[in-house]
Amino acid sequence: MLTPDDVDPWAKPPKPPLPRKELKALQRRRNAPALRYVVGHLLIAAVTATLIALSWGTWWMLPTMFAHGITLVFLFAPMHECTHGTAFRTRWMNSTFATFCGAVLMRPALYFRYRHAAHHSYTQDPERDPDQVAMPEGLAEYLGEVFGMEFWPKMIGTLYRGVTGRFNEREKTFLPESERSRIIWEARLMVGFYAALAAASVVFSFWIGVLAFWIVPRIIAEPTLRLVRMAEHTGMEEGADPLTNTRTTLSNPVVRFLYWQMPYHAEHHMAPSVPFHNLRALHQALPGKPEEREYVISKGYVRAHRDIVANLGNGAGSTVPTTTALAATAGR
Repeated sequence: MLTPDDVDPWAKPPKPPLPRKELKALQRRRNAPALRYVVGHLLIAAVTATLIALSWGTWWMLPTMFAHGITLVFLFAPMHECTHGTAFRTRWMNSTFATFCGAVLMRPALYFRYRHAAHHSYTQDPERDPDQVAMPEGLAEYLGEVFGMEFWPKMIGTLYRGVTGRFNEREKTFLPESERSRIIWEARLMVGFYAALAAASVVFSFWIGVLAFWIVPRIIAEPTLRLVRMAEHTGMEEGADPLTNTRTTLSNPVVRFLYWQMPYHAEHHMAPSVPFHNLRALHQALPGKPEEREYVISKGYVRAHRDIVANLGNGAGSTVPTTTALAATAGR
């Protein structure tokens, strides 16, 4: 707990060690890259949906629904980027696509915008970061995180409190009073839409389609997103420095595309105003080779989780060994 005499380490986080002109060029927002990603992401979703239809009534439905679910849960990435206001240059495009993605994910986009702003302002602060990630105390807790044992109740609770307007004390710290009525109506419209869709699907007998193409894939693929998101901060230091509280995970082009370049997560926290399509360029522009940099770079999600699991049982406040141990195997 900070006292009035303390200097808040989160008040002024460090910036990327780049010349101002170079950083400003990377901060330039454009519509075209996001439009390409949107079209590509939705085309992949259309392909996986078609595979569900082609495999209807066979055991192949299970893997195709899982694959389709991955495309759905990874809509979290564009929602995240749009709530930053950096996916598109045009403001209404950001708000419209964020709302669409939020509806698919059952996560109110406006609420997320303010919650996520607090996460960036106070990353890994146990008291002020609403998404602070503590190190799991054991394998059971780790698996619980992977399979969303806390995520699903939290998501349902967020919708309930949004509909009723009964925000908890932590939410009141990051939801501006001036915006709470909009956040309440956002949640009510979302729940109203879901209720209307459920009723219509029963009356007009397309409820199986809703389950097969949306609800079931959305649920069974969530662990893939949990694994990716856990790698960002799990086992990182509870401090204000993005060099030590956030992990970059090098991955393949498919993951980078579906996750809208967010595997470069330390870079994102160093400079949240840099659009997703320039994060790789920011990563490459930083001084020194990756293995020489003073922040954690894991070579793939398997490596990141192997390091996390290897350090389970060290206590909730423990961290995964940083910099030299992990960065030594990193590469571009």
